[in-house]
Amino acid sequence: MNEKINEYLKDLPPELQEKAKDIKTHEELLEFLSENDVELPEDVLEAVSGGGVCENDDCPKGGKHDYRKVGIELKRYKCVCNKCGYETLKAPWELV
Repeated sequence: MNEKINEYLKDLPPELQEKAKDIKTHEELLEFLSENDVELPEDVLEAVSGGGVCENDDCPKGGKHDYRKVGIELKRYKCVCNKCGYETLKAPWELV
């Protein structure tokens, strides 16, 4: 885990910190957050996913959708296109 994620986890309630101490991968972290209804701030969310943009769908405004991650829902990232506002859920492996 990176430092930003570890700092965020330190601010969780003690019972969640105990559960989170064995997390080793980003996938495990995402699953933990989803199971425990924990919302991540945008900067921490980018740290979990490696940051970046998802551009693999055609956008009605031209070119590909320019997604930004805005949250986590159902173990997937909630993404919004910066150009047209289209919202979708993306699995971590779908993000570039």
